[in-house]
Amino acid sequence: MPLSDDELQSCLGSPEMTVRSLAAEVLRLKRAIQRHRDKTAHELCWLNDLELWRELGEHVMFPHDTLPVREEFLRECATYYESRIKGTPYEEPHPQRTVIDRNE
Repeated sequence: MPLSDDELQSCLGSPEMTVRSLAAEVLRLKRAIQRHRDKTAHELCWLNDLELWRELGEHVMFPHDTLPVREEFLRECATYYESRIKGTPYEEPHPQRTVIDRNE
């Protein structure tokens, strides 16, 4: 069973440095996940994941080293949008073709 925020806050007062450090890190990451969860409208694009990934550290790179070609990317955005409107599951496909250089 997950600890509540209040339980984690109480751990911050622990005399043990390890417990305090772990509680602080859990709260920091939990808040980052909650900010990500609370995104709305245009913020729902998967690109907002960058903000969440950066919580792992300043030198952490976004894990996706390739992007689908533009036409496929936009087509899947439309499919994702429709799944959100209809409340149906969305399964991200494996890109048929990719672009490695993001500046193309």
